Amino acid sequence: MNRSAMRHWFKHRKMAFSDRIVRGILFIVMTILSLTYLFMFVWLLLNSFRTSGDYSLDSMNIFDFNNFTFDNYITAFSERIAGSNRNPVYLLDTIVNTIIVVLGQTVLAITIPALTGYIIAKYRFKGRKLLLNVAVVSMIVPTIGSLSATYSLIAGLGLLNNFLGVFLLSAGGFGFGFLLFRNFFAAIPWDYAESAFLDGATDMQVFLRIMYPQALPIIAAIAITSFIGSWNDYYTAYIYLPQMPTISLGVSQLYSTMEARGLLPVAFAGMTMLALVSLLVFACFNKLIMNNFSAGGIKG
Repeated sequence: MNRSAMRHWFKHRKMAFSDRIVRGILFIVMTILSLTYLFMFVWLLLNSFRTSGDYSLDSMNIFDFNNFTFDNYITAFSERIAGSNRNPVYLLDTIVNTIIVVLGQTVLAITIPALTGYIIAKYRFKGRKLLLNVAVVSMIVPTIGSLSATYSLIAGLGLLNNFLGVFLLSAGGFGFGFLLFRNFFAAIPWDYAESAFLDGATDMQVFLRIMYPQALPIIAAIAITSFIGSWNDYYTAYIYLPQMPTISLGVSQLYSTMEARGLLPVAFAGMTMLALVSLLVFACFNKLIMNNFSAGGIKG
């Protein structure tokens, strides 16, 4: 082995060793973070079955099973969270509201960006590149600065405390989902569409019957992440649905009430239900999400 080859071999070995060190450090850090989150959820779950007295005595004694009870969950569902005495809002009502919001936002998240992504990817027209650049830049600009204008618009349309207003806010055709669909559709050969056009298909038929079904992996990944995001969304409901709270806002209000009354385990019961749904959905579909997001990001 000559000197140049030896230097190359030592350099390669040094880089491989450094790479293993970095990977090892990252693995340790991620493991610690994962265990931290796991501990917090277990602490929350087990304390939701404890009496308020036991929790006050020792909040860390979560494995004391002597006085475990389901009464906290019964109280959480029977406690009025919002509304008036004539029209009370309970935790079950917030779950119903959340399901409506989640379904509406998820449907919009997999249809509107798919349409805009398909048009930008497959059709040539003036301003196409400008629209693509605007879509990318708009993801960088923080949305908090437009809050007052958006609130004024929704209020002016009479859509406060109205699901239609929330759906309208979710009907944007650009964003991360748009980029995923655009990259995915750009990688599909146009030959499929040309064959369909020869058979008399319209542009919409080509999209719905040929292109859109091929994007099923991306659709599934976006639908799952949209579901999780909508389920945990506190901000939107707080601003636009204060009298029709979703479960995230409802649990926050439940926590404030129970904290004032010294009944935190009841609030923990609501928080457990809120967190459990997201954890179960992500645990069941995390591989699908990661694989399809990677595929959508690479293609194009």
